[in-house]
Amino acid sequence: MKTRWLLVISVVFLASVLVFFAAGCKKKAETAAAATEAVKQAAPTMAAQENSMDKPYTKDNPGPWAGKEGAHVPQITYEKTGTGLKVTVKIDNHPMDPQKPHYIMWIKLQDGMGAQLGEKSFVATDPAPIATFELMSVPGNLKAFEQCNLHGIWMSETAVSAQ
Repeated sequence: MKTRWLLVISVVFLASVLVFFAAGCKKKAETAAAATEAVKQAAPTMAAQENSMDKPYTKDNPGPWAGKEGAHVPQITYEKTGTGLKVTVKIDNHPMDPQKPHYIMWIKLQDGMGAQLGEKSFVATDPAPIATFELMSVPGNLKAFEQCNLHGIWMSETAVSAQ
């Protein structure tokens, strides 16, 4: 009789441990799934955006981001130097926030023909998305591109005056 009670208690104890273990595994799976979803939402969808430079967003074509142009369209300024051109590209009023994360990933400069003249990468902890490029020649047109980790690639262009 004593052996029977020991067996019943052992089976009940083992069943309780298995139920407790299964509940813990389910909770861990739910927590892992929630963490994965949070990462997916916070992480940029860079592969599609990186390959879409043929149609970047612009001031006149903000795509789904109407109203966000002021914080995304690159501003190009330049001054002629004795050896060429000093070009500054900046994006005003854009957050550089590692907590969300939301930041400008890079700025690229091209001439009017599409040849790359320079590139600067950023991380979310950088103070501001500003890039300066020293060019040895003076192109007729400049195009600046920037990549926001949440809002894609944006572009602006300007003609370089002969003066």
